[in-house]
Amino acid sequence: MFRNYFKIAIRGIWKNKVFSSINIIGLALSMACCLVISMYVWNEWQHDKFHKDWRNIYRVTEKQDQAGVLYNVAVTPGPLAPQLQKDFPEIVNAVRFGNWGGLLKNGTHTYEEKNIQLTDNSIFKVFNFPLIKGNPATALQSPGEIVITEKIAEKYFGKDWQTNPAILGETFRFNNEFDFKVAGIAKNLPTNSSIQFDILLPLSYLFNSDKFSYKWNSNNYHTYLQLKPGTNISTFGKKIEQRLHSYNADTKDVMILQPLRDQYLKSAFDFSTDWGKRGNIKYIKIFAGVGFLLLIIACVNFINLSTARSVKRSLEVGIRKVNGASRKQLVLQFLSESLLMAFVAGVLAVFIISCAQPLLESITGVQINTIFLQSMFVPFFLCFIVLIGLLAGLYPALILSAYNPVKVLKKAGGIHFGRRFRQALVIGQFAISVTLIICTSFMYRQLRFIQQKDLGFDKALLLNVRLGGQLAEKPALFMHDIGTIPGVANIAPTTMSLANVENSSYMEWEGMQKDEKFLVTQANVDPGFLPTLNMRLVSGQNFSRQLTNDTANYIVNESAVKRMGYNISNAIGKAVTFWGTKGRIIGVVKDFNFKPLNSAIEPFIFRYQPRERYFSTFIKILPGYSQPVIKQVERLYKKYETEAPFEFSFLDDKINQQYLDDKRTASIILVFANLTIFVGCLGLFGLTVFSAEQRIKEIGIRKVLGAGLASIITLLSKDFLKLVVTAIVIAVPVAWYITGKWLENYAYRISIEWWVFVLTVFSVVGLAAITISIQAIRTAIANPVNALRTE
Repeated sequence: MFRNYFKIAIRGIWKNKVFSSINIIGLALSMACCLVISMYVWNEWQHDKFHKDWRNIYRVTEKQDQAGVLYNVAVTPGPLAPQLQKDFPEIVNAVRFGNWGGLLKNGTHTYEEKNIQLTDNSIFKVFNFPLIKGNPATALQSPGEIVITEKIAEKYFGKDWQTNPAILGETFRFNNEFDFKVAGIAKNLPTNSSIQFDILLPLSYLFNSDKFSYKWNSNNYHTYLQLKPGTNISTFGKKIEQRLHSYNADTKDVMILQPLRDQYLKSAFDFSTDWGKRGNIKYIKIFAGVGFLLLIIACVNFINLSTARSVKRSLEVGIRKVNGASRKQLVLQFLSESLLMAFVAGVLAVFIISCAQPLLESITGVQINTIFLQSMFVPFFLCFIVLIGLLAGLYPALILSAYNPVKVLKKAGGIHFGRRFRQALVIGQFAISVTLIICTSFMYRQLRFIQQKDLGFDKALLLNVRLGGQLAEKPALFMHDIGTIPGVANIAPTTMSLANVENSSYMEWEGMQKDEKFLVTQANVDPGFLPTLNMRLVSGQNFSRQLTNDTANYIVNESAVKRMGYNISNAIGKAVTFWGTKGRIIGVVKDFNFKPLNSAIEPFIFRYQPRERYFSTFIKILPGYSQPVIKQVERLYKKYETEAPFEFSFLDDKINQQYLDDKRTASIILVFANLTIFVGCLGLFGLTVFSAEQRIKEIGIRKVLGAGLASIITLLSKDFLKLVVTAIVIAVPVAWYITGKWLENYAYRISIEWWVFVLTVFSVVGLAAITISIQAIRTAIANPVNALRTE
């Protein structure tokens, strides 16, 4: 019986090539998108699940009190982890991470390493980061040990590093100050790890060399706890919530437990206190929702196109019923057709994904081949096909199998029910498409606004050069020589990059009340910094190289002045203590954006400490001189620093990189929006065909009685255009609401402009009119004799 169903299904698909092709292509495109989205969502949800005890691992975060306002921060004090483990028997192990970087040297190989984590030996007990070489029970217990990954081993020792029996014990020199011996080689970290590192150094090394880093008021570390299985998390969380106050009487901060499983997708912390590889649950929801809607639209098209063929198939149904076919058999027959088409569409979807694999992997970051080869993929794929086949084919199967054979064979057949349902489907299709297009338009406008917004400084042609090795401490000669290069307008050493600055601390000021403390972001600059970046002083004066006492003075931004309770006019001369150094405010700089524009401007303080390290320098380049200047700067850099590599970037590029996720999301949604319009037009085409077939004799009679081409086209088009207009009426307020909620993520945002809605509406209506007109014109110019011959 099933073999017979299969044969009839193939004949039916082959006989109706146009309808079948439209159905299969629509389903294939939608299934391809859904498969890619499913891979992406699955890959994102699997982050950190490779750790054996991931269910019992939690990160300690804080709600930090600043002048009565609570901020979410991911960092905690250095002594917290061992103290908690000592006080609470629920804790099996505790481990800390500190973000670090510096110059690493082995033999003739010297590199600036940026992905270093300071940590405890317990990392190998809490997490599954296996060592290929070395003993995880003892590695990092000594302050003079280092653990490197396979990637770093190959970088310094070559591809045959595994054959080197003496690699354990090899010496690395860090920042030309400290020597570390290799105690272990860690396996390269999987891509689905939210904790990423290339090199591990023991925290004991830092605590021994910098006593301040182990103070209770030094919040610089991520703290992870491995709890005993079965621990009541709610009860334990309440026990430690206020515990910080017993360790540090000066704080009102409270501790919160964040499950490791939430770290990758649900980490939203203030003051850039979080680091590592992070995703965003918002994007997961958006992609999953859009993919689901696109699949529903494809199924709706299948239904519309299947019902459009119903008139032609009604006679077949009538004859089958007269010959004894039951409704169940007819349902199975029609479902077998839809399942066969779903299977063909699924194979085509895999082919589409394979052809677009490089592009899809670059957009999503998912290794598609890896997922294809997983044992679970084939069962999932088959279940996916069956589900789509059933969703798409069930409604037409139930409708077609319900025909009354007597009415059908008397030519009284056809479908006279389900009209409102099909209209609702078309309205839903186009409402979704219009909503996506409007939202995507505003996303692109917001991103363009960000790129063009005045940030409070001039970012154009601003070269940032990292100062490595000895240049960080003694950049004076290097700075002087750069100033003589043709095309260099100005130069200024600094400790910040101006792309999401992270270094912040507390300050004290004249007239400060007990509970008024707040975090202020800081940077060490020289007098050339403000003119190099074209920052404007609204009050006071800049630092001066001639005034030696300026090294104890400060320049603050307008936001800092407001938080201290001053006015711009009376802030100059006020006493300030920062990092233990007392000084006075000598200038107030106009507010500038040193973080992404989804954050409001925060307090900032500039220091002038030429004896301290400068980590980079800004070089303002004149138009047309970029490449010659870079070559000359590189030559001078290698002249003064022979070990640390020359690294540079343009500030505007670094700032634009902050919005790559939003750009990627907008691009993907735009593709989906276009696909929904395309697939939606297929459905509209199907309904037009259906309407033409239902009214073919009416149209023939009208043409015989003298109806013109325009009146026939209007007759077939007006009802469908009403549906499209109804969809637009529904979509516009929905899109307005969604766009407004999305723009709330940005402290600086565009307004929701009316003309974007109007342009989208006219575009969609025009596209729908063209789609409808294609079939309407074909029907209108057809010979009426053919329509009336059967009467």
